[in-house]
Amino acid sequence: MEEKERVARILDTLEEHFPDARLLLEFNNPFELLVATILAAQAPDERVNQVTRTLFQRFPTPQALARASLSEIEEVIKSLPYYRQKARFLKESSSILVEKFQGEVPPDLSELTSLPGVGRKTASIVLANAFNIPAIAVDTHVARVSQRLGLASSSSPSKIEKDLASIIPPERWIRAAHLLGFLGRTTCLARKPRCPECPVREWCPSADSL
Repeated sequence: MEEKERVARILDTLEEHFPDARLLLEFNNPFELLVATILAAQAPDERVNQVTRTLFQRFPTPQALARASLSEIEEVIKSLPYYRQKARFLKESSSILVEKFQGEVPPDLSELTSLPGVGRKTASIVLANAFNIPAIAVDTHVARVSQRLGLASSSSPSKIEKDLASIIPPERWIRAAHLLGFLGRTTCLARKPRCPECPVREWCPSADSL
């Protein structure tokens, strides 16, 4: 079986098992998603959602967040890891959005990654989920599952992204990230994968060795 056919079967099967696979961060617009994704580094999505509900009530726009003091932002997000650094990222990024992009989140990878606290994964999440622009966001779950399924040979997120992009058609990139991520969250766990329960076990070269 060719690799493109194998990954197609994997994705088709995961679609049947996880039809509701999606991004778990809550957002209403590209700015909210950008902020939530910056805050989500090393933090559970559920906790981030709790924090952003309060944050967006107080600072609903880039202009409002840019005007806020660091101490005000820190007070709202202090339950999250690295909250001081993240507060600085939010304030600086919001200021740049206002000054350079007329208060709008740019739908462009290079422009997004020019913002403080925004790496390629964060930018890909925003492009895919806020703008529906084909992108593969490689988080820890996607990376782990891709390696175990033999879809990627490197541990580098950027190389994993390239490997996946070479065997998955662009129109499936967004769904692929969601589906692989859900498999990682529910079944292909980091410490103790549930191989007997895995819906794509028959196509997994790691199933008998984990």
